[in-house]
Amino acid sequence: MAEVIASIDIDTPPDAIWALMCNPSCYPELADPTDRMLSVPNETFGEGSIYREYGGIPPFKGESTWRVTVFEPMRRQIHVGDDGAMMMHLNIELAPIEGGTRLTQRLEMQPRWYLMPVNAVLWPLMMRKRAQEAMDKTVQNVKRMAEARSD
Repeated sequence: MAEVIASIDIDTPPDAIWALMCNPSCYPELADPTDRMLSVPNETFGEGSIYREYGGIPPFKGESTWRVTVFEPMRRQIHVGDDGAMMMHLNIELAPIEGGTRLTQRLEMQPRWYLMPVNAVLWPLMMRKRAQEAMDKTVQNVKRMAEARSD
């Protein structure tokens, strides 16, 4: 299973960050790999919420469906995604720190069996670097937006 992790300290209480994480309409601006949302839940966001998006890490872009499987307010969310070629688990965690909140995101990706040989070649050659850059940019986007909202 491929994995990337990014963590960042944000100078704001967790509620501003949590509000962003609970609003899939913001994901194209937040999440670097998300180009656009295809559907977002009409009801209150939480465990069981399903959303669809278009995006990915170039050159692999497409539609994916995500379900929130864990929802612990102001602390943790887990989103499970499927784009037909890969299963993805996104773990979002907030932890209090002095003067703010630490955001940590971990993405685990498991290709379908028939793509494992391709992934074994592409992951170390280029996709790990691209996935890490996308995750790093995503947490930086969250920091920028959350701190702007708390001003």
